[in-house]
Amino acid sequence: MTRTDRLEVSYDLTFETPFHFGTGLRVGLVDRTVVRDHDGYLYVPGSTIKGVVREQCEWLARLYGEHPESITSPHNAEETLWAQGSTPTMITRIFGSQYVSGGLFFDDARQDRKSKAQYDSKEGKETIKGKYKAIQTDLSTQVRLDRPTRTAARGALYTSEFGIKDMKFKGAITGWLECTRIDGSEEGPSYSLLLLLAGLHLFDRLGGNKSTGKGQCRCEITALSYGNKEYAKEEWQGWFDSLEDLLFYPTEEDA
Repeated sequence: MTRTDRLEVSYDLTFETPFHFGTGLRVGLVDRTVVRDHDGYLYVPGSTIKGVVREQCEWLARLYGEHPESITSPHNAEETLWAQGSTPTMITRIFGSQYVSGGLFFDDARQDRKSKAQYDSKEGKETIKGKYKAIQTDLSTQVRLDRPTRTAARGALYTSEFGIKDMKFKGAITGWLECTRIDGSEEGPSYSLLLLLAGLHLFDRLGGNKSTGKGQCRCEITALSYGNKEYAKEEWQGWFDSLEDLLFYPTEEDA
């Protein structure tokens, strides 16, 4: 039987190369600026994390037997409409669809207080918050190539901002997850939770310019609470040995 359980997942996101999450805005001589919060600190949009994790989860779901036609794009209204009335997939239970909202919220990943303190300046007894926030980014000037001639395209020189490597962000996924617990256990994960945790571990790139090596990252789960229990790292890591259980995801709502 399906059941709905409260879920809280905390994780650290560390970038091993420069990264870019664009605003779509130009500022001064910088054509492609990166996103900042209202205090000027870089962050990683939760919507970006959600999209990348969904890609990994969809790949895993197909690998472990979920029919490709049952995993519909959230932007394909016709396919989603035809799926109405059928048993929700593991993917839909996590991320929702056009007609069924997901119960999980992917928070923006932000720098913690310790990380922000490195941009402060002490001048006598006074601390100036964020005086050196400019060191969060580097600039890179690039040119777009014309593919037929393999030469620089005229008027296509542009400058981009990139967050510097080794920056660390803290993020969280919280909300309610409705799914069947594997083997009917009260202690183990549900099918969708196992899929979500595996998807979090799999992604290794975020943001723009990935084809040029940008955005390489590492995601490390730091805390997990599911239902009425908090799970230690050794417990939930052991679940990954049972990924083949995803093959037996129930096809009937009350299975």
